[in-house]
Amino acid sequence: MREETDYTEAIETYKDDSNIIIEPWGRSIDHLRLTIIGKDGTPYYKGKFIFEIKFPENYPFAPPLN
Repeated sequence: MREETDYTEAIETYKDDSNIIIEPWGRSIDHLRLTIIGKDGTPYYKGKFIFEIKFPENYPFAPPLN
């Protein structure tokens, strides 16, 4: 399942960055929540930005939906 591989790679890539959180949205690995917390020294400091990422059934042959 490609979604699981991509999810695992994303978790590994950002595991040491407390400003980026990637987690399943509910129980499905094809529906993710990406949370980015603004870093100190930027205009986005302490801002919390939440993105919903949905992978279509034909992923990776079609891009994630927004």
